[in-house]
Amino acid sequence: MNISRLGKTLLSKTCSPAPSSVLTGIPALLANMPGALTSQPACRLIRTFPPDRVTSARAMPEYQSVVEENNGDQIIKDNINSQILNKETGRLFSVVFLKGKQHKVTSGDLVKVLGDLGAPLGSKIVLDKVMAVGGEDFTLFGRPLLPHGLARVEATVIERTLAREEISQKFKKRENFNKHRFFRKKFNLLRINEISITNKVD
Repeated sequence: MNISRLGKTLLSKTCSPAPSSVLTGIPALLANMPGALTSQPACRLIRTFPPDRVTSARAMPEYQSVVEENNGDQIIKDNINSQILNKETGRLFSVVFLKGKQHKVTSGDLVKVLGDLGAPLGSKIVLDKVMAVGGEDFTLFGRPLLPHGLARVEATVIERTLAREEISQKFKKRENFNKHRFFRKKFNLLRINEISITNKVD
């Protein structure tokens, strides 16, 4: 037997005889020879390891430990809900999604939103796409949005105007092709009035 670094290579003791289909077309002279397919069983190689070798995962280092699951998540949720009911969250902040961009806002902030929101000047709107909301001791993240009705962000449209002038130029060399276009994008200016958490955290 050959002993390798990984262990010993042994022949299986449970070998099955060769199938009869293998002997089809073989001359009788070759079939009667010693070591022929009729007398040599079909065996397979089995790789075995010494008993002192550990083939499973490595042992856990001493500086690591297994932490059992407990009801810590429920305790955290209860603490957050108690702060919400007692209004002890402090000043809340929120991340809202507007016109393809994310804005981190808090109460009293001014937000410049490119594009027309469709709300008239001076109207109050509610920003539904809230991605995150948090206070002094906790932060709630959505996947990617928070559930509808969990947080409420109210804003007022205080300005509807045009942005600064931009220039678009197209040029092709040696073709006497040169075009300029001047345009101004619409934008709305919002003031964040209030950020609140309306429902409990489940």
